[in-house]
Amino acid sequence: MTVKQLNEWWRQCDFRQMETITKTKDYWFSEEDGYQAFVDFCNNWWRSLATEDKQAIYEDHQ
Repeated sequence: MTVKQLNEWWRQCDFRQMETITKTKDYWFSEEDGYQAFVDFCNNWWRSLATEDKQAIYEDHQ
């Protein structure tokens, strides 16, 4: 998969998938902003990964 395809897949993940993949719970963050801090954390975590790591995560969670 290309990096673009991996990022598209990531953007389609729901909160539960993000929790499982990042090992972070949405309830650790404020619900007042619709858990935007949780989403931001997960997206920053994803961006920090090397392409090979993204590919491995994708393959593990399909």
